[in-house]
Amino acid sequence: MKPRSTLSLAVFVALAGAALWQFELREGAKPEADGEPTKVFAGLDAKQIEWVELAQAEGASLRIEKRGEAWRLTKPIDFAADEFAAGALASGLADLASASVFDPAAEDAAMRPEPLANYGLTREPRVRFSAAGKQHALRIGDPTPGSGSSYVAAEGDARVFVVPQWQTSAFAKTLQELRETRLLDFEREKLVKIVLAWADGGATLEKKDGAWRVTAPLADAADELALQSLISELQGLRAEAFLDAPPPDDALGFAAPAYRAELALEGGANYTLTLGGPREGARIAARTGASGALEIAASHLESLPKQVSALRDKQLASFSSEDAQRFTLTFTEASGEQLEVTGTNSAEGWTAKPPMEPGAASALVADLGSLAGAEIAAESLGEAERAAFGLAPARARFRVFGAAEGAAAPVLADISLGVLRAGSGIAAQRADRSTIYWVEEARGAALPQSAAQFRESFAAKATTPEAAPAAAVSPSATPH
Repeated sequence: MKPRSTLSLAVFVALAGAALWQFELREGAKPEADGEPTKVFAGLDAKQIEWVELAQAEGASLRIEKRGEAWRLTKPIDFAADEFAAGALASGLADLASASVFDPAAEDAAMRPEPLANYGLTREPRVRFSAAGKQHALRIGDPTPGSGSSYVAAEGDARVFVVPQWQTSAFAKTLQELRETRLLDFEREKLVKIVLAWADGGATLEKKDGAWRVTAPLADAADELALQSLISELQGLRAEAFLDAPPPDDALGFAAPAYRAELALEGGANYTLTLGGPREGARIAARTGASGALEIAASHLESLPKQVSALRDKQLASFSSEDAQRFTLTFTEASGEQLEVTGTNSAEGWTAKPPMEPGAASALVADLGSLAGAEIAAESLGEAERAAFGLAPARARFRVFGAAEGAAAPVLADISLGVLRAGSGIAAQRADRSTIYWVEEARGAALPQSAAQFRESFAAKATTPEAAPAAAVSPSATPH
C-alpha cells in the first residue's frame, strides 16, 4: 500500500473514532445510576413554589402565582388558573429527576459535560420559578437521539441531566390549558339556595333542615333526584372558548338571557351564571359574575330544567317491600259497587282475600313502593273537579301498612288512581297531598285500576276437576 493511502486511512479512522466518541458522549453514555435518580432541583417541595413563569413563542410568557391555597394566572391575563394543571406544573418541577447526569466532577471523563451549546442549552430558560423566596430557572435543550429524552440544566448548575420527554412536556402548557375552565367551582354540600330564571318562568329552591324545597312560585317538596342532577350539571359546565375581547352584551344575548342561575352558599358566598345567545360551532355565550364572557356547548342549555314541575317531588310512595305487612285495595265502580281486597305478609309469603295469582301480591307491593308521577296534572281541586279525574270517589285505592307499632300500624302508602287519559297517563293522588299527578300509562299493567281488571289479571283463576276419561271397552265384551 502506498504511504499516502496508508496515511489517509489512518486519518479517516482517527476522525471516525473521534466522531463516534462525540456521538456516544452526546447520546449520553446513559449510565444507570444505582439507587434513586438525581433531582434537578434538590430538596424542592412543590408546596414551596410561589410562582411559575413559562416562556412562550415570540418572547411572550405565561405566569401563575399562588394566592393563599389557590393558583391564579397573572400573565398575559388575570384569571383563575386550573388547579389540576397548575398543581401538575409545580409537581413536575419538584419531581424532575434523571438517572443520567453529566457532572464536571465525574471521575470518568466521558461523563463530564461538553459545552452547553452542544446540548442546545444556551437558549433562554424555558421555565422560571420561585420557591421559598429563592428564584430558579430551567433550560430545556435538544432531544437525545432516538431515546425519547431531552437535555436539561438548572441555571447556575454546571451539570447536564437527561430526562424523559414526558417530564419536560409538562412545561409546554398553553394559556388555554392553564385557565380554569369550570364555570362554577363550589361545594354542593354548602349550597343552601338556588334561584333559576328562564325565558318564560323560573323557580327558587331552598335547603331547610337538610331537605330541599321549592319555595317559589309555589311551595312544595323538591325532587331530590332532579335537584342533584341540576347541581351536577352546573358543576360540570366547562368553557370551550374564552372571549377576552367580547362584543356588546346585546350581541351575546345577555340583554335577554336564555337562562340564569344564582347560587348561595353557607358563609355568604354567591355565584351567578348567565347563558346568552347562540354562537358558532354549536356553542352559546356564557358569563359568570358581572363581567367577562366565554362559550360553552349549547347542549348544556337543553339539559337544564325549564319547568317548575320538573323540580317538584312527584313521588307517590317510597318504601321497601320488606317493610310491608299488609295491604287493602278498594275498587269502586260507577254504580257505587265496591270490591275490597286484603293481603297479609308472613314467613310463607303474601296471602290475599280474594286469592291472587302466585307472586301477584308481592309484585304489586313492590311496584307501589317506588311509584312516582311523571307530570303534575293539577294543584288543589274541588270535589267536582276531582270527580272528573276519577278520584272522588277513587276508582282504585291502594293502602299499604307496616308492622304495628303499639296500637296502630304505620301507613307506608295511601294512593288513589283515577281515569286513564290517553297521552297523559293515569290520574293519581297521595292521601297527604292535594296535588294530582299523571302516572305513566305503561304502569297500568302492573296496577289494577278497576275490579274488572283485578279479576281478569290479578285474581287467582278458579279451577275445575278434569273430566274423567271414558272407560275402555274390550272388543270381546261387545254384544253381538
